[in-house]
Formats: sequence, C-alpha cells, structure tokens
Amino acid sequence: MKGMLKMSALDWLVILAYLAVMLYIGYHSMKTVKTDEDFVLAGRNVGNIYIILSLFASFTGLSGLFGTPQYVYEYGIAGWWWWATFPIGVFIMGMTMAKLLRRRMHVTLPDVVDVNHSSKAVRVAASLVTVWNYLAWTAGQVAGIVLVITTFTDLNGTAAVIVAYIIIVLFTLLGGFRAVVYTDSLQAVLFLVVLGLVIPAVLLHYDVPEALAQTTSIDGFYKLFGSVPAGTMITWWLLAPAGFIDNMALQRVFAAKDEKSAKGNITAAFLLMIIFGLILMFIGIMARFILPAGSDPASAMLNLSQLVLPKGMLGLLVAAFAGVAVSTASSTLLVCSSTLEQDVYSVLRNTGKEKPASSLLVNRLFVVLVGLIALVLALKVPSVTQILMYGYSVYVPGLLLPVIAGSFHWKLSDRAMLLTIVSGVLTAVILILMGEPFPGSLGGLIVSAIPFCIGLWNGRQRAEVH
Repeated sequence: MKGMLKMSALDWLVILAYLAVMLYIGYHSMKTVKTDEDFVLAGRNVGNIYIILSLFASFTGLSGLFGTPQYVYEYGIAGWWWWATFPIGVFIMGMTMAKLLRRRMHVTLPDVVDVNHSSKAVRVAASLVTVWNYLAWTAGQVAGIVLVITTFTDLNGTAAVIVAYIIIVLFTLLGGFRAVVYTDSLQAVLFLVVLGLVIPAVLLHYDVPEALAQTTSIDGFYKLFGSVPAGTMITWWLLAPAGFIDNMALQRVFAAKDEKSAKGNITAAFLLMIIFGLILMFIGIMARFILPAGSDPASAMLNLSQLVLPKGMLGLLVAAFAGVAVSTASSTLLVCSSTLEQDVYSVLRNTGKEKPASSLLVNRLFVVLVGLIALVLALKVPSVTQILMYGYSVYVPGLLLPVIAGSFHWKLSDRAMLLTIVSGVLTAVILILMGEPFPGSLGGLIVSAIPFCIGLWNGRQRAEVH
C-alpha cells in the first residue's frame, strides 16, 4: 500500500533489545530445569499472575490478533466470533474440570484420556492426534512471523521462516515452560498496552462517527450472526469444544499451584480475552473505514498499524507480534515434545512411571524435530488460519468425547475408546479431502459419537451386572 513505511533504525533497535530480553529470560530459566517436570510444567509452582497472563497470551496468538480484525473487516462484527468461541470453550472447561484435573497431577492430555494407563493403543492414538493439532499451531505461528517480517522488512519469506524457527526452538530448548510463562507475561502486557491502549487512542483521532455511519451502510455489518456464511460460523463454533480440550490451557491447569488457582486463573484469563476481543473488533471496524477500498482483509491489522503508529512504537508492535508467536509456538512445541516423550516414546519402550535420566534429553530432541516439521509445513501452507483449521478439524472429533470420558471416569472399553478416536479422525480427514461438502469437524464428531455411545452403554451394562 502506498504511504506505508518500513521500519526505521529506531524500530530495529527496539526489536533487537526485545529479543535480547527474551533470550536472557530463556537462559535464566534454564538454571531451574533439572527434571522433566521442570521442563514441561515448571515444577508446578508458577505464580498465579504469570499463569493468567500466560493463558491470555497463549490463547491470543497471531491467528487471533490478525484473524479477528480480518474477519470484522470482511464480515462485520460477526467476525468477532472467530475470537470468542475458543475462550468460551476454555472457560467451560475451567468451571467444570480444572480442579478435578489439577488434583490428579496429570502431565499431558493423553494422561486424561487413558486415565487408567491400561491401553498403549489408546494412549498413542490420542498422542498422535494431539501432536498433529499442536504441530499445526506451531506452524501457524511460524507463518504468522513470516507475514510480520515480510510486511515490515525486506527479508524474503524463506529467510524469515528460518529465522523464526531458530528463535522459537532455541528459546524453547533453553528454558522450557517457565521461560514460556515469563515471556508470555511480558508479551501480554506489551500488546495489551500497544494494541489495547495506543492503537485505539490513535484511532479515536479519526472521525469515529463517520466511520460508524459508513460501515452501517454495509449490509449486515452490525449483525452479530447474520453476515458470516453458515458453514464458516459452524466451523468457528467448533473451536469452542477445541477450547474445552485445549492442551495449552490444560498445561497451565496442571502447572497451577493448587486446585483453586487452576480454576481462578482460567476465569481471569477469560475475562481478559473478552475485553481484548472487543478492542480488536473496534480495530477491525476502523480498518474498514481507514484503509483503501480493495485492501487485503488478511493484512488489515498489519496495514492499519503501519499507517497509524509512529517510529519506535511500530518496532515495539512488531516485537510484540513476534513475541506472541514465539511464546505460543514454544508452548505448542512443549505440548508436542512432552506428549511424544511421555505418551509415545516412553509407552512403546515400557519405561513406566519411573522416568530415566535421559527423558529430559529426549524431550529436547523432540522439540528440534517437531520444530523442523513445523518449519516445512509453514513454508508449504502460508495461511495462518488455514494451517490452524487443519489441526482443529481432526482434534475435536478425535479427542473431545474421550477427554470428557477420561475426566469423569465414564466406563468405556479400550476398544470403544480407540474406535471413537480413529472413526472421528478418519471421517474428518475424508470430508476435508472431499472439499468439505459437510464440515469436517462436525461430521467427524457425529461419527465418533456412535462407537462412543455404544461403548458407554456396554460399560454401564457390565457395571450393573457386577
């Protein structure tokens, strides 16, 4: 777009200083990592304020920061549901399951699914579905960093994605979950200030009444449900059950100091998310008014930021965007590595509950491996939201019902649990390959309910007999 500026020397200094602070936090946190639990859950002793801000930062990600103004720009205020549905699911989980799951001292989501540790097949199947979803999350954050870098600098996409990969993997290897939580907190404060206060304050200098009048003339722009295609809205609302079983949220539930904190942290983060989502809605409305006609909706946030922010502040925003992506990708890398180490590698090697000294090294090796795969995926599928939807589309039908059953100790046979996972995933994949004549996630969830309900019925029948 004409009138848009690349970053100044001051902007670059701000970014370099910010990256230096992040790497210092990673290095400092590394000193506390002695065991697997330190690496994956920070020893379960992180303060509540850090967990709350970390939850908020991890839920946000670049898909939320870019996607919400994009969909508001494109569809009107109904685009806000892209932001809100996932936190609603997390909030319901927090109200119903957080205390219970924290009490059990779980480490990973397959821990919840295979709560009795009775089936290798169930645990490995749940692990592979989990890893695919969070691999897609990781790749989505890498793709988002590429979009930021190529928008504001002269680096090409390939160089940008390699730089993003090195930063993410190095940071994760250094400090594990504690480093992620601390930097999440820093980034949450930063983009709450820049996106939550500075950009709205700048936008208020524009003619807001005229902007509202102009957007009101767009048919359906202020309908909360009316302007988004039905299939798209269904897909968005399927993010709510994805939030209900979100491993990043569960990771922070497991890491909370106690049961009360686990529930309270989710509530506080949810309230922050809703307030911040309304701010992003306002940014999307103003982008539709300020940006030239025919602008790319996917770049609405970036283009508007370039247009309205002064030098120095622009660099701070780019650092915040990159930092959010790094922290979210680090969280998802940890989810993938810990799941592969505990629920695939250790299960297949029959290491049992007593972890060998090498498990921490294996965890870190999986961080590198998953990071490499995410790098390739980000290069092949450059759209942030498209990558994320690939993950969500199999995650919900594969694991929603098994997680609920495992959480509340509903009696299903290992065979029924495995069939629930496999049938849901395969149905979703087939529908996706067919171009989704019916939403993949919803179709997979419906099909997975068949073996699940049969297994649940048989389990109750056996319980009555005994």
